[in-house]
Amino acid sequence: MTTYHNAVSDKLVLFIDTDSSIYSIYSKDNQLKHQLVFDSDDSDSSFPKELSSAIFSSTNLQIINSKFTLCPLSEDKIDAFFELNHGSGIDFLTAKNDTFKIGFEKPKLLDVLTDKLVNTNTATDIELLFDHISKKKHSHAIYFYEHKGILSLIAWKDGQFMLSNRYPVANADELFYFVMLVIEQLEIPVQDIHVECIASHDKAEEYKLLFKNYLPPIQQLAFSEETSSKDNTQVLSHFFAQCVL
Repeated sequence: MTTYHNAVSDKLVLFIDTDSSIYSIYSKDNQLKHQLVFDSDDSDSSFPKELSSAIFSSTNLQIINSKFTLCPLSEDKIDAFFELNHGSGIDFLTAKNDTFKIGFEKPKLLDVLTDKLVNTNTATDIELLFDHISKKKHSHAIYFYEHKGILSLIAWKDGQFMLSNRYPVANADELFYFVMLVIEQLEIPVQDIHVECIASHDKAEEYKLLFKNYLPPIQQLAFSEETSSKDNTQVLSHFFAQCVL
């Protein structure tokens, strides 16, 4: 892309996963204006110098693929739930919505970024995907995406949120196994299920073939032709940006 020229109406969406960060800057009409990708291993250089004096109308930090745990709103603390799932010694943050509390691993980059940015809104991919799904009207549904060998999945049954989890997957067969396992364990009626993936066009076609004889046709989230042709990381970055723009 060309050199970035800041406007105070610009919006910054920062997509942070375990080993990289994507800075996507959108204009006031929500069109992608500029994008930068950095390796998160080098925290001193992960914040681009060309943005150091930029002013944004909104700044959203989106944490992807982090370890997380959900618990009921009625629980005072989530610490015991998080440690039960992930062990002790992990620095984590908490948030909540109208349905659950979430504890999620704090990215190493977070302090660096919050020192350099102002008025940041921080959310995990799980929260953003849940909010997106909650607006839909499917009684039985599975929504999933794979990013860097991790399958993230949310399940709905009888119009109610049932489960959200991550699974390490080395290949398509393992992804198939975990999706079908969730459906079986929750006893979701296969004939009535809506299955939707966040994926590039090529990946979505692969999933459709993979589940062809087992589930109704898998739906791909609607993207422009240009967006859907990008790799999965770019597709995910675009999707989660649209959740907050």
